[in-house]
Amino acid sequence: MKTKRIGTALLAVTVLGMAAACSDSPSMDTASSPAGTSEGGKQAALAPITLKGMLFGDQPKDMPVILDEFEKQTKDSLNTKLNIQWNPLSDHKQKVKLMMAAGEDVDFVFDADFANLKELVPQGAYAQLDKYFNNDAYPGLKKAFTPEFVAANKRFDGHLYTIPFTQYFYDLPVVYIRKDLREKYGFQPIANYDDLEKLYQKVQESNKEMTPLAVKGNGGFQEIWTGENNVNMPTIGQAGAAGLPFIVQLSDDGKKVQNMVMVGDAASEWAKLPAPFNSAKTAFPQYDKWAEWSKYLEKDVISQKDQKAYFMSGKAASYYGTISSFAADQKKLKDTIAGADLEFFVLKKDIRDMKPHAISTNYKANNSIAIPATSKNIDRTMKFFDWLFSTQENHDLFEYGIPGKHWEAVGTNQIKLLDESKNYTFPGYEFTWNPSMIRLSQDLTDQTRKYFEYSAMADTYYSAPLAMFTFDSTNVKAEFANISSKTDPFIQMLKAGQIKDWEAQTAKLAGELKALGLDKVRAELQKQIQDYLDKGGK
Repeated sequence: MKTKRIGTALLAVTVLGMAAACSDSPSMDTASSPAGTSEGGKQAALAPITLKGMLFGDQPKDMPVILDEFEKQTKDSLNTKLNIQWNPLSDHKQKVKLMMAAGEDVDFVFDADFANLKELVPQGAYAQLDKYFNNDAYPGLKKAFTPEFVAANKRFDGHLYTIPFTQYFYDLPVVYIRKDLREKYGFQPIANYDDLEKLYQKVQESNKEMTPLAVKGNGGFQEIWTGENNVNMPTIGQAGAAGLPFIVQLSDDGKKVQNMVMVGDAASEWAKLPAPFNSAKTAFPQYDKWAEWSKYLEKDVISQKDQKAYFMSGKAASYYGTISSFAADQKKLKDTIAGADLEFFVLKKDIRDMKPHAISTNYKANNSIAIPATSKNIDRTMKFFDWLFSTQENHDLFEYGIPGKHWEAVGTNQIKLLDESKNYTFPGYEFTWNPSMIRLSQDLTDQTRKYFEYSAMADTYYSAPLAMFTFDSTNVKAEFANISSKTDPFIQMLKAGQIKDWEAQTAKLAGELKALGLDKVRAELQKQIQDYLDKGGK
């Protein structure tokens, strides 16, 4: 199968040399014109403005310090203040949805496909942002977001509705492990799932108060036990609708949908697919493993909102995470628990062995900022983000804090976190991540650095069939919403290993969903996939 490539400049870990009252007037369409300039050619100060935004999580303690510094640096140019509301993760999705429905005054919000993006974009809730990218009037955005990156993150209608944030096209999923406990119990570094399970069994034997593995209640095991990407079949793809995963079989030439099967379908339907997809058990082997390994989780895992905090409190021996947070998490653990240390186990063997073409990707960012269409300050908001990405210094102010206080640069693309960094841990994936502005911690081990470098290589990735396809729920809006209300809690329970007889339970669920319009959603999904293929999609 051909591997879809994207420019290596987009993936390379480099550092380029180098955020008063709201306006009452509607935003003018000035995207083709530069910001106001004085006679000397320097940018003149814009009218004072306060941009309102919504992010999720806890506001970093020193956030006011960073905002003060930003305002001081840009008073004579952007003349902008930021008023950011921080929502608890559990509330953010619903708050954004309600705010959009009410047309409340806000200028930017964090949104993503796993939140409201799939629903709100078709409803026209967010502004189209195409004109702000690849535009000389916004040089920061033009430099930081290549044409390939912009194109990959456009929606089903060919327009861009977000500022997409990513550092790598796959943040390697790992299980973070208390290295000190692993050594205390006499284990060698964890090399496979058998080693990991033996460690968990030892933890349970030695400390009944400690949870072997901490996961988040709404995410569960996620990519633990999801298998290796070693079945790269050019006629088999996956698609999802309303929380339901479908296996899609294409014709040999990849131009026609032949079969489309979902969990809960009869065994006779699965039998139409080639092995190992010819049964639900072999297509989704992780479901049995999740149920089996649920004994290593908290008893009330569904209510867990912050598995990292639970781990950092000393209540768990490991937790599910991604490799991007290793340096910060290792430092936090050492600062929190005397004598503790952190290491990680990479979940998939092909990735663990750093093989080429091991990771399927759609080259889309998982996280983004969206601009409400009702905002009166769209241009000013985009001017702020243009400033943010115009230099490494501007970007680093928000992502890392004040140099000399929170961090200091090491070489050209490394960073040393200072003691006060504990007062400014900013969620860059919500606001600042970009492939061309990555700094790596100087404290990374050689092995960890190699995994970051591996994540940045174009040859690490490939695009599986239908990887670029996005379902549009507009024509089945009511059915989509009704089905999602049933599937979302079910999938949450499944991912947390709480459903043992999942084949019987998914069959029962499928029967219930038929009354809510499942057949209509399935038909619409198949139609859209075929339209996608007819237009040259792969």
